[in-house]
Amino acid sequence: MNPEHAAGPSEPEHQGPRPVPYTYHDGREDYLHVGRQEGAVADQPEALVPPSEGMSSPAAATALPPEATALPPEATALPPAATPRSPEATPPAPAQRAQQATPKATPMSEIVTRGLRTGAVMTAATMCTMMAASTLKRGSPWASMNAMATAVGIGGRRVSDRFDPVVTPAGIAVLAGGMLAWGIGYEKALDASGQRSGALTGALSAFSGFLLDELVLPDRLMQNFRAKMGVVGTLSKYVALGVASAAAPR
Repeated sequence: MNPEHAAGPSEPEHQGPRPVPYTYHDGREDYLHVGRQEGAVADQPEALVPPSEGMSSPAAATALPPEATALPPEATALPPAATPRSPEATPPAPAQRAQQATPKATPMSEIVTRGLRTGAVMTAATMCTMMAASTLKRGSPWASMNAMATAVGIGGRRVSDRFDPVVTPAGIAVLAGGMLAWGIGYEKALDASGQRSGALTGALSAFSGFLLDELVLPDRLMQNFRAKMGVVGTLSKYVALGVASAAAPR
C-alpha cells in the first residue's frame, strides 16, 4: 500500500484570505478575510476595520482640535482704536465744547411773559403806594393818578384832586403801561447779565426809575407828584418799585 495514499490527501495549502467571524459594535455580524493574499509581499494577516471605527469623515479629519481653535479673549479682542464708540462716548469737538459752554439764550417770548408778570406786580405796588400817599396828603386817592396823567399832557399843569372820567383813567393807563414796559426791560437786563432778582437788582431798578422821572419826564410831572403826594410819598413810590423788582416772580 502506498504510504502516500494511506496517509490520505494532504490538506491543501491555504493560498487566499481566511474568513474570520466578526461582530460590529451595532450587533451586525460578518466575516473578515485575513491571511496572505496572492501577490502579497509579506505573509501577515490583514485585519479589516469597520468603517465606523477606523474611518473618519474628511471634515473630521481636517477639523482642528478644540485646543487649537480656542483662542484667549486677548487674541480676539479689537484694539481700543478699532473699537467703535457710541456718539455719547465720542469727545465733543472744540466748536461743540464752546457751544456747550455758552449758556443758551432765553427766547424773547419767555422774557416778555416774565416781564409782563413783573410789570403787573410793579403796577400794583406803585399804584397802591401812590394812592395811599395822595390820600394822606390831599385826602383823595385819585389825586396821584391825575398827576400821573400830566406825563402825557392830559389834565393841564394843575390837575384836580377828585376823580375825573378822562384824566383819572388816563393816569392809571399811563402808570400801568409804564410799569409793564419797565418790567420787560428789567427782565431783559436780568437775562443779559445772568442775574436773578434780589435786593441789589431791586435797588438798581428803583434808582433807575428815579433818574428816568428826574431827567427824562417833563418837570410838571414831578411838580404835581410833590404837590399831590408830598416828598415822602414821592420817594415811597420808588421804594415800592424797588421792592416789587426784588420780589419779581420767576
